[in-house]
Amino acid sequence: ADDGAGAGKLEAVSRWWEKVKVCGPAFGYYPDAGKSWLVVKEGMKERAEAMFPDVNVTEKGHIYLGSFLGSEEGKNEWVGEKMKEWLEDIDILCNIAEKEPQLAFTAYWMGLSKEWSYLQRTTPGIKSQLQVIEDSLSRKFLPSITGQPFIHETVREIMSLPTRYGGLGIENPAQMAQVHYENSVAISARLCNHIIEKTVEYRPDPEKENEVRGHIRLLKKKLYDDIRDTIKSKLSKTGKRNLELISEKGASSYLTCLPLEEHGFMLNRQEFHDAISVRYDLPLVGELRPEKCLCTESNTVEHALTCKKGGYVSLRHNCIRDYVAAEMEKVCYDTQVEPSLLHTLGRPLSMGTITEDGARLDVSTRGFWSKMDRAFFDVKVYNALAPSNLGLGIQETYRSKEKKKKTSYLYRVLEVEGEIFTVDYVDHWRYR
Repeated sequence: ADDGAGAGKLEAVSRWWEKVKVCGPAFGYYPDAGKSWLVVKEGMKERAEAMFPDVNVTEKGHIYLGSFLGSEEGKNEWVGEKMKEWLEDIDILCNIAEKEPQLAFTAYWMGLSKEWSYLQRTTPGIKSQLQVIEDSLSRKFLPSITGQPFIHETVREIMSLPTRYGGLGIENPAQMAQVHYENSVAISARLCNHIIEKTVEYRPDPEKENEVRGHIRLLKKKLYDDIRDTIKSKLSKTGKRNLELISEKGASSYLTCLPLEEHGFMLNRQEFHDAISVRYDLPLVGELRPEKCLCTESNTVEHALTCKKGGYVSLRHNCIRDYVAAEMEKVCYDTQVEPSLLHTLGRPLSMGTITEDGARLDVSTRGFWSKMDRAFFDVKVYNALAPSNLGLGIQETYRSKEKKKKTSYLYRVLEVEGEIFTVDYVDHWRYR
């Protein structure tokens, strides 16, 4: 840790150093000359060594507060050593990803990436040196956690975005280095001015600090919006819709949560590879995946999510239905799965209403809206990338599916059952 620092001309620094040695022990601080470093300009080393015989003197520079203080040559050497360390760390994560890709991914975005993120904020002019990290991420790390033999350039650009924009949050460190540095300079500018002006007392101004943070957030949002718009210009109509879907709220929850096994958040290698393949419309990988569906068609992602014979349609629907019912049982009572509706007995209902005997909805419960009323809920699962859905926006598609459900059941529930009907969960197959 850096306990203290001083700056100025050699004579002034010498007086400061002597005062620290005299006054420090009274405060429990005992300066150690052998662990201290003096950074001087080129040509000043001999004079400095004569004035500070017990202190380490360097013209190249030295690490300071996690960054580097000194010459450009010294900074480049130090950053180069950090790059070697981080490349080794990436290789270790790649080895872990062979068995546990989710753990390797989590270790990256919660740990390793934060190391050069700090360097980006504190050290200018390192974009070119960080390119080796980007090369390792693109050619080694991303293929190892996705199971893909290589990552296409456009897919890499998408993955570099934050998860709320449809990415993996594995940004391009070379591309973002200057951005992070400028943001850091902006947020710390007021404090730096107080240090330069030698202000005795620093009084934080939360209002101004929040104003700067808000401005930085707007700049970052604009940057990510511009990057996403550039990416979308390269994509097909289906690709654009896919990017919109994976940017929806909740679509990236499994990426941002901790892989805690006790809560069921842990994915094995095949599950994580499949999740990423579905997210970015990549070929499915895995030695245990059958090449053919039960219907004899090729077992692609799109086919697996549309073929009713394979079972994924019903499994997907029933999983959501059962989850909704289980959660309602915790707070409501008389919860039922697929309850039968009362017979209409020939009662005239609105056009489009299903009147056949034996009709069922997915879930019913009492005490949801009011104490004794019975409420009915129905789940809708659909293929968001089907050609018939691409002509509408995502929200318009939701409303369209909800309207069809209500046309079929709303008036039967209200007039025959005398209860309340809700389309509980409209879900597109790929992303939730």
